[in-house]
Amino acid sequence: MEARQLTMNADRLRVVADMLPLVEGLLSNLKSVEESWQPSDYLPNFGGEGWREELATLREEAANLSDEMLVVLVGNVVTEEALPSYQAALNRFGGMTDRTGVETHAWAQWSRGWTAEEKRHGDLSRAYLYLSGRVDMRSVEQTIQHLLRNGFDTGADGDPFLGLSYASIQEHATKTSWRQLGTVVGKAGAPMLHKFCGLIAADEARHERAYRAMMRGILERDPAGALQAMRDSLGRVAMPAKTMSDGKSRRLFQHFSDVGRRLGVYDLRDYADNVDGFVNELNLKTLEGLSGDAAKHQDEICGMGARYRKQADIMDKMKVRPVPFAWVHDRRV
Repeated sequence: MEARQLTMNADRLRVVADMLPLVEGLLSNLKSVEESWQPSDYLPNFGGEGWREELATLREEAANLSDEMLVVLVGNVVTEEALPSYQAALNRFGGMTDRTGVETHAWAQWSRGWTAEEKRHGDLSRAYLYLSGRVDMRSVEQTIQHLLRNGFDTGADGDPFLGLSYASIQEHATKTSWRQLGTVVGKAGAPMLHKFCGLIAADEARHERAYRAMMRGILERDPAGALQAMRDSLGRVAMPAKTMSDGKSRRLFQHFSDVGRRLGVYDLRDYADNVDGFVNELNLKTLEGLSGDAAKHQDEICGMGARYRKQADIMDKMKVRPVPFAWVHDRRV
């Protein structure tokens, strides 16, 4: 297979450079360390006298979680724990690179600040799993290691327009998945986990606003380039944990996704809503003065939501058999 080359289009690099003041302003979407929540704020305090009662409360509510809920929670945790791959991808986008790891330009500050906030998501949710005693943590840990070894491909090939378009969509998807999982577990009698899901979803919502503002900045500076990037990235559903493996199942991500769809946490219809929201937020339907490929891409993007809903209707008719998940001690889910 021919090696793919990183895309370093000179015009797009100029746009990214021109957006530095915009990104500087968007850094306010990141909270300071001092005002940020930390996992230890909400987990049992093993340095205090009441840790036994706190742990018992956590485990009592975790006993209310069904195997379906546990599978989706594990899948979300595994996705969050692959954070090193996501920062590496962000650092490959042309014009945004933090070459030394401590550069002070706005793109580098955003990359590191975003990563620092995201790191807490896996720490909090993974600790809940561990303390719950409901899952096979060794299998979960192996899945995380497999995913990091297998890698993650946004399909952007270093193109900053494609990369930021992907991030704009993916942050919304992650927000939706955590928010809807929180609703499900809250109804099942797990208020602590419900709160955790809400904390993570709120962070993702802030990050989503920033990435979409970045895409709006690209659209204003290069409408044709932005539309091409959005057409390419929105038309390819590249889920970040697609290469997950527990060392046994070759279709683990698909099985996890099937459970999430049945549970009402995330499915293709949610992705369609995501795309339509993106289109409406950036006012893509009302863009004027476009011609040639740009006009064609505009039409394609604006029609994607309807196309994904048709695919979702087809998927709803497909029967999915329960499969064993090593995460829940090989019980069929």
